[in-house]
Amino acid sequence: MRKNMILFSLVLLYFVAFTAMGQEFPDTVIGISLDDYRVYLKTRAPLDRLYSRGEDCFFLVDHNELQQVEASGIEIRGRTTAPLVGSAHPVISSAQGDINGAYHNYNETGLLLRELETRFPGMAQVITIGYSIEGRELNVIKISDNVQSDESEPNVFIVGCHHAREWISVEVPLLFAKYLLENYSLDLGVQRVVDGAQIYIMPIQNPDGLEFSLHTYRLWRKNRRYNGDFIWGVDTNRNYWYMWGYDDNGSSPYPESEVYRGAAPFSEPETQALRQFLTANPPVGSISFHNYGQDILYPWGYTFTPAPDAVLMYNIAGQIARRIFLVSGRIYTYGSMVTALYLSNGDFTDWVYGAFGSPAFTIELSPEYMEEGGFFTSEQMIAEAFAENLPALLYFVDYFISGPDENQNPLPPPEKSWEKGFFYLHQNAAQK
Repeated sequence: MRKNMILFSLVLLYFVAFTAMGQEFPDTVIGISLDDYRVYLKTRAPLDRLYSRGEDCFFLVDHNELQQVEASGIEIRGRTTAPLVGSAHPVISSAQGDINGAYHNYNETGLLLRELETRFPGMAQVITIGYSIEGRELNVIKISDNVQSDESEPNVFIVGCHHAREWISVEVPLLFAKYLLENYSLDLGVQRVVDGAQIYIMPIQNPDGLEFSLHTYRLWRKNRRYNGDFIWGVDTNRNYWYMWGYDDNGSSPYPESEVYRGAAPFSEPETQALRQFLTANPPVGSISFHNYGQDILYPWGYTFTPAPDAVLMYNIAGQIARRIFLVSGRIYTYGSMVTALYLSNGDFTDWVYGAFGSPAFTIELSPEYMEEGGFFTSEQMIAEAFAENLPALLYFVDYFISGPDENQNPLPPPEKSWEKGFFYLHQNAAQK
């Protein structure tokens, strides 16, 4: 028995080392001006964008990508080593459970969802809508006052963790589900949204990638599709059908890219499951949580042409931003994905709007910049991010029950400047 265990351990170590071969993890953050990046995209695949600051964009690149940028002749406006690259240990401290501390891994999330279903059998139902490429359940929790029935109420869909390294994007939708169920009997506002809508919440869209980020490489982004040549992963947020592969600026045809769109639209089991589920339960509105950057984005992501409902989505985004600011004082800018320099195609938000015609949003959670933590959000940020987004989420669901409040005028999106943005929003906070 002991000999078998030793042999198994050696085989496991060999497998881990073998699978890491040939896959170079990004390790440098570089700054490029917006104009230079547009020139770069004319001849090369897009880079893994982290955030923008003024006219500069910041990207996570590996050694080969860095060489390509240098060879292109464009100016690199600063570079720094990415934090904890290749390490399994996040920048948090906790005595709790797994190395993720207070953050929920795949198993912990599943256990909490099942616990909520058991505690609130009349209002909560966990639905397994499919399985990931490594065989993990893809779970959605339905919350409604008559959860076993398919009522003629608006379906609102909220999803987190398309990108593995964005741990905080699991927590906000998960805590929202918990809050709705635990406060139904205590809060008339919660009763209103639970009674008036069917709320579907999927905290983890990419469970395999999340586990890989936890235990192997903290900054992993994609799923765990094996593409051959020791290259793994498809960006599931570039794998949806609508305008999939529209160009090579908003996604990449190359498997080694962090924004690789896959071999075909809906090639991945994670996106296939969502296509089947949302086709059967068409959403009237959706939010996809990500981090970081403090942005509220809506279609289109693939083109600069405004979406037909751009004004409507602009107004909803403004009300979301207002509610966040009134809780925490944090400024979330808002606009279409391309106006925020977020060129993408095959994106979940574009697909929901393009396929179902319903308002769809990507919310990039706190913090704003890498220097403030980036993906390495502290445990304290879990409660803060949820608290500042809670009124916005309640507003969002209620919007599709009662419609817009004509007495609330949207605020123009503030600049990414604390002085200007704080002064403007502070003056207009009384419009709540």
